[in-house]
Amino acid sequence: MSDEVSPPLENRRKKLGLALGGGGARGLAHIGVLKVLDREQITVDVIAGTSMGGIVGALYAAGFSGERIEAEVLRISRSRLELVKLIDLRLGAAGLLGGSRITEMLTSLLGADLTFTDLRIPFAVTGVDMLSGREVDLSEGKVVEAVRATMSVPGVFTPVEIGPYRLMDGGILNNVPVDVALKLGADVVIAVDVLPNFRLNQPGQSPVVEPIQSHGLPPQFSNLWHVVLVMMSALTEYRLKETPPDLMIRPDVPKDIDILFGFEQAAQAISAGEQAAKISLNDIRLLPGVG
Repeated sequence: MSDEVSPPLENRRKKLGLALGGGGARGLAHIGVLKVLDREQITVDVIAGTSMGGIVGALYAAGFSGERIEAEVLRISRSRLELVKLIDLRLGAAGLLGGSRITEMLTSLLGADLTFTDLRIPFAVTGVDMLSGREVDLSEGKVVEAVRATMSVPGVFTPVEIGPYRLMDGGILNNVPVDVALKLGADVVIAVDVLPNFRLNQPGQSPVVEPIQSHGLPPQFSNLWHVVLVMMSALTEYRLKETPPDLMIRPDVPKDIDILFGFEQAAQAISAGEQAAKISLNDIRLLPGVG
């Protein structure tokens, strides 16, 4: 029997969790937040991510630094050819894109056989099972499969079959998964939301938060996307009231960086996340167990 005595619970360092929200190209702002945390030597103990937050979170949990993730993203975003390589049209299928090329890209970075137990940081992503209409949190099995599921925007990417589930983007029901970070064991959670928070607007008055400009879509589809974002904003606010983070970071991502067509502006999105984290740094330092 060991003679070591466990420290009292009140003296244990509190675990810091990140909840990284979905938002397509706007979610590249997460990289800037991670760069600041790395620079300030702030340890992240668990990560929960949705959609793009799941992609960035998986790389970080696997041991990629914020700067290394940035380098990989900028390498791709600065080359139109590299961006085109990620597109595999599937006209007539359940989504416009099959997602196999993005899966290949993720596999090249993470490895096909990497499992959640292999990660350096406990990690989970959210998905929505289209068969039951319920949220599914993924924290077991192969990481690339789970990430491919959480990024499956309805109508854009084909769903992913994992076990009994037919999974789509977790942002449908849980775009900023604070509750999932807590389930992973976080005591303190920093949430990063990259989508507009329309709660700040008042009907009949000029909007404080303007719609994202979807230049790459026909007007009718742009309007549809805006309606989806309005619903996601309301649902996100509802869920965050149920399970509030200890600190919310909302990067000021340029409104012309939308979910689907903003990847060529990756540097601006990353910079927005970095600036938001710098502004929040004093508040981050005041969180229990961080400073």
